[in-house]
Amino acid sequence: MLVLTNASVIPWEAAQQTGFISIESPSLVTCTATVNFQYGQVHGVLHKGQTLFLYPPCSLELIHTPASAFTVYHIGFLEYGLTKESHEKRVYELTSENLPAHGAKTGASSQGFRILAIIQELTDKRSGSIQTEEARSHFLLCELLELFRLAVKPATEMVDSVIRDALYYINHHYGDHLTREDIARMTGFNASYFSRFFQKQVGRSFQAHLTRVRMDKAKQYLLSTQATLKEIALLVGYADGLYLSRKFKQSTGISPSEYRLQPRARRIATVQYTGDLLALGVQPVAASFLPWALSPLIQDELHDVIDLDEHGVEELLRAEPIDLIIAPDYLYYLPHKLEQLERISQVIVLPWNQLDRLETVRLIGRIVGREQAAEDWIEHYTTRARTESDRLKDFIKPGETVGLYELWEDGTICIWNATARAAYNVYYGLHLTPHPNILRDVLEPDNHQYIEEDQLTEYAADHMFLVLPAHEGGLYHDSADKLSERPGWHKVMNNGNRRIYPLQLEQFWCNDALSLEKQLELMVEILIRENSVKDR
Repeated sequence: MLVLTNASVIPWEAAQQTGFISIESPSLVTCTATVNFQYGQVHGVLHKGQTLFLYPPCSLELIHTPASAFTVYHIGFLEYGLTKESHEKRVYELTSENLPAHGAKTGASSQGFRILAIIQELTDKRSGSIQTEEARSHFLLCELLELFRLAVKPATEMVDSVIRDALYYINHHYGDHLTREDIARMTGFNASYFSRFFQKQVGRSFQAHLTRVRMDKAKQYLLSTQATLKEIALLVGYADGLYLSRKFKQSTGISPSEYRLQPRARRIATVQYTGDLLALGVQPVAASFLPWALSPLIQDELHDVIDLDEHGVEELLRAEPIDLIIAPDYLYYLPHKLEQLERISQVIVLPWNQLDRLETVRLIGRIVGREQAAEDWIEHYTTRARTESDRLKDFIKPGETVGLYELWEDGTICIWNATARAAYNVYYGLHLTPHPNILRDVLEPDNHQYIEEDQLTEYAADHMFLVLPAHEGGLYHDSADKLSERPGWHKVMNNGNRRIYPLQLEQFWCNDALSLEKQLELMVEILIRENSVKDR
């Protein structure tokens, strides 16, 4: 549980050269300008957009010599962990178990813009009840700390970028003959140094991690296909089924055939796949409530679901046992998180953003024994998408193109492939025609595209769904006015035939099955509404 203790907006006057912040609780500090800093014997530079984490007691000195005004943000908080629980009461005590290292600092990353947005939102004064404000600040602090962990450099919980590249390669080539020497050569290290670096970053040896990935893939094939053990062995990089069987039993304690025949999980927890389970009629007993893992569009569906991010491992271990945790394979890049989940229950790791959205639903249906429910939902979605597509024929003329974009606070424009931000609805659900450059650069190579504002006209469709942050002061609010102040967007908007449909990032962050269905309705309704108003 996280409790906000300080949320300060500190104006820095143009003539001011130094300033001090007293750190009396764990704190995050960020500035809208680049400053030098000092605490104790540590000196450094905090660039614009970076965030610094400090433990108390500490006095932070900021130094800024150019004559200019800017803003400093200081967020202080306390973390409490559940230590005792009975029918009468729960006892929480102060802890720092899950907090970053003292002096941790974010690097340059896309998370920086969302971090600043959350910090600004925490400093906004609200008039809700104490309980409401405490819940709101806890939720925002959880997201803030998770984003900080992802963006921190040097990484304390996320692996180094070189090892991240190695993990990515292993994750996509586990079926090949892989050796430590090959991956070391690929990363530019000698094999000995690579082994030590890999062990330090991931917490297990290269060979142990490769085995882990292969066992995870074997579990997936055992539960979702009728492939023989020999066939699965070849798929995951082993020469024969006997060797796979021996490795599998060493890893799980049971043979592959026993694993395949065991009763399907009844009590399921998940990170990221909540909406897919709900679409199959399965309510998880625990789930990650972080914004990128759970859409607000489906939160009302989750009655009595435990928040995996709020409740500690020990608390979950004391609850009724969880049979299975379904997790995305990007957690390989966050080994501490995966290890925490494995303490709770057995984990099955699924490919993230690699399968068609409908194939993901089929895969999860097979794993949890809900194959028919998966086919029923797919039929329901495709039928509904056809119906909605028919409704749009009066508003999208033959030959007109459609695209989905996201605008970041720094002006970067993201053009997503079908694995993110409900782009699947646009191109494959509704079967709308993409701009030719989106087809060429995004959909056919199956890549996201990041462009600058001066490139926008090269990708601007006739109908543009635009995802914008909707936090307090975010681009979504008064979007037409804010976009018209940007030269590239002003030029696009001045084309009288082009139409822009703003979407709230918070509603479109997730791409699971149930969210996709609800987003479909929102997208069609806004397109029809905006065109109806404009045609009056």
